[in-house]
Amino acid sequence: MHRNSVGSEARRHSAEAQSGDVVCFGFLTHCLLLTVDRLPPQNGGALVLDSVETVGDDAVIVASILTKWGVPARLISSPVGKDYRGEKVRERLESWGIDTCQRINPESTTPFEIAILDPMGGRTYFQRREPSALAELKPPSDAQLSGAGLFYVDWYDGPGVVEAMETAFSQGVPVFLNLESQFSQEPSVSGLLRYASICQVSMDEPGASGSPSDTARSLISQGVDIALVTLGADGCVVARRGEGYCVTPPPVKIVDCYGAGAAFSAGIIYGVRANWPLESIARFASAYAGLKCEQKGIASLPVSEVLEAAATLDVQALFLQTCGA
Repeated sequence: MHRNSVGSEARRHSAEAQSGDVVCFGFLTHCLLLTVDRLPPQNGGALVLDSVETVGDDAVIVASILTKWGVPARLISSPVGKDYRGEKVRERLESWGIDTCQRINPESTTPFEIAILDPMGGRTYFQRREPSALAELKPPSDAQLSGAGLFYVDWYDGPGVVEAMETAFSQGVPVFLNLESQFSQEPSVSGLLRYASICQVSMDEPGASGSPSDTARSLISQGVDIALVTLGADGCVVARRGEGYCVTPPPVKIVDCYGAGAAFSAGIIYGVRANWPLESIARFASAYAGLKCEQKGIASLPVSEVLEAAATLDVQALFLQTCGA
């Protein structure tokens, strides 16, 4: 294992930043995060220690983080209803300064999620995601992709996901696909991977299994340029052909893990746009995802603070054969 001066190295490469907005495509929900003293048994109860209103899903979280870091980001989302939750979502997006193509549908109810955060760092969630709402998440038009440098999308956002990726791909816009724990779900995964330049897989979720390095190698063999495998408290594997790293996250006191995967995605995108070396990108994303878990809701951390934490992380270089060489 080794450490390096990621702060100075990353700053040296930031002048080579790539141009173009980051366009985030995804479902939009109102979220209520409840922190409890324990998870109760069936028909039992628990004391609510705190509550936070925020927004989801991952696309809007990624867009909000990047916007706070000064990265031009746009959001293409499903509509919200003309109701309390919809108003709260609109207020939050406006306060964050997110450039959005979000619409209001007076006939629909704003989708929502309630997430229960327990003392062990776990998240138990309940969602209202009606098929009719998902169907309203339309693929981007050529005009909406104008000036885009990267297109972010989640696998779970309904029937329009493949068409949205195909549209971005046809316009020459690199696609970041968050596949979560669905890597083994063939043949549907192959239809998504054909358009992905960057792919993120989560192996700390229910249904995920296998070797992180083998998973990264498989993604690369299917044409993905950068493969990301998140492992929760065990860190991450970040690889491209001929190069790969396993990063141990910073030690943190877990408060709220909601959105940690999206935080990791945002960290990767920030480093990729800045044209940093792969190890620096991996360090930065892992550091930010870890530090986010110490804050409730969407973490607002300056890049300089994340770089300081990133420089202290332990990193193991992977053998080249594990990275598709």
